[in-house]
Amino acid sequence: MAETPLSTLETLIRYILGDYLKNMIPGDIFTCENSTVFTLTEPNAKDLLEVFKNDIALTSGQYSFDYLSNKVTVPGALSGDIIEMQYTYYPNYSSTEIQAYVHSALVYLSVHNYYTWQIEDSKVYPDPDPNEVNLIALVTSTLIYPDNKSYSLPDIRITSPKDLPLSDKIHKLIAIAKWNTHGAFELL
Repeated sequence: MAETPLSTLETLIRYILGDYLKNMIPGDIFTCENSTVFTLTEPNAKDLLEVFKNDIALTSGQYSFDYLSNKVTVPGALSGDIIEMQYTYYPNYSSTEIQAYVHSALVYLSVHNYYTWQIEDSKVYPDPDPNEVNLIALVTSTLIYPDNKSYSLPDIRITSPKDLPLSDKIHKLIAIAKWNTHGAFELL
């Protein structure tokens, strides 16, 4: 049985919310004092692109990056050394935040008798079809940013009034998705 990775949903959700990957170049610059561990300034770092020590690029074996804590360790950094870290990051949401919202969206879909999916090992199963993946992404995006008036994906577009309560938006979104196969609809 196939499963949809949470990373697929995360990509769609970021697309809907406009939370696009950015580069921190030039990067964060630190002057070593007593520590060899440095915290990146952007909280949702994804990948470390390059680390420089006194303007000399280090190899990946000369440092370590813990994306969960957002910390980079440069062993052997000495007092007075200048460390620069160039990286990519998401400006608004961490993967952990988005994945928590996906869990919530799946609960809403189950409670509203749409379908019951499970998440295990960072995958959704049983495997939702492409329209269901988009629906999960739309419900998740609505939970994250309930005041957004319009959401769009290649095969579906949602428009809703801002004053509609969140629970009503989700309820109507799911109800309409059960019956509408045209791809564009409004929540009135």
